[in-house]
Order: sequence, then C-alpha cells, then structure tokens
Amino acid sequence: MSGWDLEVLAASLRADSGDLSMYAGFLINTLSASLPAEMVEVERKRGLFGRAKEDSPVLSVGVLFGDHRYTLRREGVGKPVVAQIRHESGGVVMRTETVGMDVWSSQLASALAEYAKSHAAAAQALQKLTSPEMP
Repeated sequence: MSGWDLEVLAASLRADSGDLSMYAGFLINTLSASLPAEMVEVERKRGLFGRAKEDSPVLSVGVLFGDHRYTLRREGVGKPVVAQIRHESGGVVMRTETVGMDVWSSQLASALAEYAKSHAAAAQALQKLTSPEMP
C-alpha cells in the first residue's frame, strides 16, 4: 500500500472502540468530512416522538465501500458494541457477518486505504486516523 501502514491504521481504528459515542463521533467527523455523504451512515437514539437530535447518543455508525458496509452497533447506551461486515448488492443485504474488532478494523483499514489511492480526501482521513493526536 502506498505510504500507509495497514497495521497502524487498523490499530487506530480499534482504539477507543469500547466507547461507541466517542469513537463513532471520531469516525463520523473524520470520515464524513472526507467521504461522500452516502458512504457514511449514522443511527442515533430517538427521543419521545421518534426524532433523533444531533447530540443524541450514537447507536451505530457504518461506512460503505463498494459492496461492503462496515458497521459498529449497540442496542442502547452502555451496551456492548458489535462489529459487523455486511455484503450488499443493489441495496439488498446478502450476508451479515459479526466479527471481532481486530477483523473489522483490519478489513475497514484495507478498504479505506484502497479507496484513498484514488481519492485525495480519503487520504487526508487516513492521515487523521493515524496521527498521534487521535482521541
């Protein structure tokens, strides 16, 4: 991979994943600023009337690369995080695989690095994800 150490990137993606709100916020801010909006999906806790505010706790965050969606999800605030990789085709989920954070972060790192080869903004996201200032 040109210029990016996948192990460092995967380790950066695993960091702080236990606190989904903080971690998802970091992923959302970094990736949504660098990737097209349709690639980043965020689900927030909904309030009394089914509305989610911008500052509502994050329940899941997903990133779509090609036909694979990399998702971190929890059932509620304080619940454990579940890492999943979904294979989608034409908007239809063909397969969902629940994996460990090591597998999830490694595969997301590979997908992000591949995408960054032809997209400068994604390359900037890689730089942020591997910088020492990361939360």
